Formats: sequence, structure tokens, C-alpha cells
Amino acid sequence: MEQKGQIRVLGYKYVIGIVAVVALSVLAACSGEKDDKVQDVVPDKRVYTHADSIALAARFSGDFEYFLAVTDSLAEAGELSPIRADGYRGVAYFQMGQMDKCIETFRRVTEIENPPAEDFWEYIHAGTNLVIMLTSDRDYDNAMRTALRLIDKLKDVDSPRSAGELQTLYLCLGDTQMMLERHQDAAKSYNEAYKWVLQTPNDSTCRPLAASIETLENIAVTHLNHRMDEAGVWVDRMDSLVTLYEQQPKVIEKEVKALRALVSLHRAQVCQLRGQETEAARYYADYAQSDYGQKLEGRIDGCEYLMLAHRYAEAADIYTDLDQFIKEWGYDYDLETIGHNLLPKFRANYFSGRQDSALQVALQIAELYDSALVRQKRSESAELATIYDTQGKERQIMEQRAQNRFVTAVSTAITALSVLILAFALYAFLQWRVTRRRNRIMARQITEAVEYKEKYKEYKEKYKELKQQTEQTPLQSEESSPSQSLPEGEGSVNSQDETANDKQVEEVSTPLPHEEAQGGGAISISDMTELTDEQFFLLLRDLIENEQLFLMPDFGRQTLIERTGLSKERIGAAFSQGGDNISLPVYVRELRLDFAVRMMNAQPDIAVELVSQASGFTNADTFTRNFRAKYGMTPTTYKQTLNH
Repeated sequence: MEQKGQIRVLGYKYVIGIVAVVALSVLAACSGEKDDKVQDVVPDKRVYTHADSIALAARFSGDFEYFLAVTDSLAEAGELSPIRADGYRGVAYFQMGQMDKCIETFRRVTEIENPPAEDFWEYIHAGTNLVIMLTSDRDYDNAMRTALRLIDKLKDVDSPRSAGELQTLYLCLGDTQMMLERHQDAAKSYNEAYKWVLQTPNDSTCRPLAASIETLENIAVTHLNHRMDEAGVWVDRMDSLVTLYEQQPKVIEKEVKALRALVSLHRAQVCQLRGQETEAARYYADYAQSDYGQKLEGRIDGCEYLMLAHRYAEAADIYTDLDQFIKEWGYDYDLETIGHNLLPKFRANYFSGRQDSALQVALQIAELYDSALVRQKRSESAELATIYDTQGKERQIMEQRAQNRFVTAVSTAITALSVLILAFALYAFLQWRVTRRRNRIMARQITEAVEYKEKYKEYKEKYKELKQQTEQTPLQSEESSPSQSLPEGEGSVNSQDETANDKQVEEVSTPLPHEEAQGGGAISISDMTELTDEQFFLLLRDLIENEQLFLMPDFGRQTLIERTGLSKERIGAAFSQGGDNISLPVYVRELRLDFAVRMMNAQPDIAVELVSQASGFTNADTFTRNFRAKYGMTPTTYKQTLNH
């Protein structure tokens, strides 16, 4: 099983493994039998020589270089036919990761027009593996031609063994047609594959049934990747085979659970495509709770649904482990891996608002594209060099044209990606400039607001002093009053002006008990009980501000109760009724924030923790949270803006 971004390649690898295991298992069962006569009719049962059993033992040793050396020795000694030797060599090259040699070895087998009857099934195996490799290598034209040629040969063979080969060939044929946008032809090929899936006989190992399930999953995933509603039909068919697999007496429990989990994931994707979001979420929840869905591999697989459901933040969280997943599975960042994994990772971070992470992924893509393109070109060059040695000029020209089309497509993709990265970088730069400019404006407004409060407070204090001086100056007698010596109209105008001015400053000039007490008298509780809510609020306000009680971290209503001797209800009413419905905690918080702003303006290099302590906040987190709530930026950002 593999993530859906790479399900095609890994599915093919899985099928190759199944084909190899089935072939070699039969070889082991028949290793003691010999048949030196060439048969004119394709046998239903494979017959192998003792040389095949030797090659089989070397293959299952796990040392594929040794397996290749044994195969070459047996071929040179004439113990293995060219078809069987190249079939073994192809498997060895595949396991060693030498894909160009693997393809060319299998191609040598399929170039034989009339294979001997005793080597017919080895010929078909090699051809099927070649089709799988060509499809995964995006060589769709050659893959299609090879698949059709092998299908024609198998149609004339009446054997139950042909069903497994035909389902794989029709699967690859449908994939190539789907990639070439020939959807109707692909639908016919997939239906043929399903017909042969139903006719594939199972055995005690259940490997043929597992391979059939893998075939149906590949078809379902192809439809999901093309956003086709027919995907639901193929998921239902896959579900039926998984149910049948669960009923088998000898199954691998871990594999069964993984297949059942994948059914839930694909159903979630189908429901999401159909707009059934609730059902989709339910199926995905079942998948996420499964053992397979909780593994790293399963979580990466689930990102396909999360991206489809626009749950970008969840996908972005999972994609943080993508590099670890690629490393654990031993993959390289080739062009296909970049397209199926890194690009979705970029989109997940970008659409979830994680612009910094998206930019990092975009830079990673740009960096990996160059090396992936170089590896791709080297791989293609090595393959082409081998082809030039064995094929004619016509094939050379076709391959060159295909290579040119591929390079052109990759160049176009790189150009588009470069433009995308440049646009994103420009967008990020503009956003940074806008944010910085907005922060400067907000910082200036914050500073001006606090300065206005300070100026108002200074003006009020000066006005009080002037008022007190005026009241203490002896008034002149009415006979010496300037109003008596002025004309009647002029004197009345001055009287009206004085009356108006007195009304304008009545609020700030009315002496309160605590203001009178500053001259020597003490404030009594009886004096305060006679005050209105508004007057009492002004008294408490001056008390808090003048004595800077708000700088006490534990300052609250209890502090005022101890200072005034009044009840908490009386104090609460003063703030709610006389202070424009402002509560005491809100009022104190405003004073502390204003003090913090003044402190940072006076000392731009001071630490935020010190400002928090000096302003009366219990901790820096509370200070930062309240500062951001009021001013729209953090204290750190405000300080940085001041420094710049």
C-alpha cells in the first residue's frame, strides 16, 4: 500500500512482486520435473528444469547481485533459455533499482515474435512487467502497443492462468488511455480488467485475490484523481473483494485491516466529490481511527481527502512529516514525487494561511526540481543509449521526439513554478511592507492618544490651581466693580460670558471633598456618602491616578474599600453609573496599559517583562494579551516599531 500520490508506481511494483512470487512458487513446485521436448501447445502447467530451481534459490536469498550472477552463469552454460534468463535478469535489475536495464531486459524478451511454447508464460510475465514499467515511466505509446500485442497472444490461450495476466494488462492499458484523455477507451479497458478479476482463481496463499483487490484500487484511485463519479462503482467493487478476502481461512490480518481502511478512505473521497460532506467526514473519521490510518504512511495517504475537503490546516500538519516519510521509504525527490507530494504540501500550507511554511516548501521545490530534472535526464539518456544499440532508426526518432516533448513540458512547468514563487515572494514582501506601515501608524496613534491623556490631565490640574487662586483673591466691592463703570450692554455681555465659561468647566472645576482635604481637612465617610455617583467616581478616579494605586498587582475593589470604608456596592455603583458604565477592572487595565506605553516611549530598549511588572500586570502573558486586544499589536511589535 502506498500514498495516493504514488499509488500508481507502488501499485505496479506490488503487481510485479505478485507476478514474480507466483511464477517462482510454481517453479519451486515443479523444479524436479524435466521436459526436453518442445511442445507445440502452450501448457497449462509450467514445467521447469533443475536450473530453474537453482535460480529460484538464489532469488530468495535476498542478494540480487548474486541472483543476477547465478542467472548469467546458467545462461552461459545453456541451462536457461534466453527468455527465462532475461526474465530473471529483469526481476534482479528491478529489485536493485536499475530501472533502465530492467526495461531493456524485458523489452528484449517481448521483441521475440514467436516464443517457444515451454517459455510462453515467462514471455508473458516479462511482457506484463515491461508494460508496468513503461506506464510508470510515462512511455504511454510503447506501453499501449506492448499491452495490446500481449493481449492478442493471451486471447488464443485457454488457461486459467491467463486471467491474472490479462487483468494487469488491461489495467495498464486503461491507465495509458486515461493519461492520453481517451476516457471511453479507458472505461472499456477497466471493465475488461474487472471481468478478468472475477475469473482469476484464488489459492491457499490468497495472493491472487490480494492482487485483484490492488487492481481495483488502482482503477478507483485513477477515477478519483480525475474527479470522475465512476470512482464510487470501483470502490464498491473493491469493497466486495475485501469482504471476500476477510472470509478466507488464511489471511494476513494486518493486510486485511489496511485494505478495509483504504476502502473507508476512498469512500470518503467519493462522498466528498458528490457533495456528501457529512458522510465523507464520517468515513474519514473511521479511516483515521484505524491502525493503518494512524501510521505515518496512512496519514500521508489521508491528505488526499483532506485537500479535497479543504481541510488544509490538518493536511499541513500531517505534511510536516513528509520528509521523514520519504526518507523512511527510501524514495528520491524525482519529478513525480515532487508533483504528487511537495506541491500538495505547498498548497496545504498556502491555503491554511501558513505563508512562511508555504514559502519554505516553494523554495524546497525550486531547489529539488533542478536535481530531479538532472537525474531524469541521466536516466533517460542511459535508457536511450541502450535502445540505440538494439533498435532501428525509427525507434530512435520516436524516442527523441518523446524526450523533447517531455523536456518542453518540464521546462514549462519549471517556468510556471518560478513565476509562482516570484509572485508569492512579491506578495509576501508587499504584505510585509503593508504590515510595517500599519504598525507605524498604529504606534503613532497609540503614542498620541496617551500624550493627549497626559496633556488633558495637566490642563485639568492647572485649571484647578487657577480656580483655587481665583477663589482665594478678595473680591472688590460692588461700587468699584468694572461692570458698574461700563455701559449697560457691555456689562451684561461680560456677565453672560462669565456664566457660560463657568458652565463649560463646571465638571472639572467643582471642588470635591478630597480636593478640599488637600488643603488640610480630612475626608470623612459622611462626606463621601453625600456625593452623587458621578462625584464619587471622580473622587475615586483621582485617588487611583494620583496615588498610582493601579500599579499594585493585587489592586482591586477591596483596596478601595479599605481606603474609603464604603461598601463594594457603593464603589461598583460609582463606576457603573458615574463612569459611563465602565467597570473597575476595565478602568484599571486602561491605566496600566497607558502607563506601559509611556514607559516604553521613555525607555525603548526596556524588556517587556520589566514593563509588565512595572505596570501592575501579574505576568508578561497577561500584559501581552491585553495590549494586543486594545491596540491590535503586541508590546514587542510596538517597541520594534518605535526603534525603527
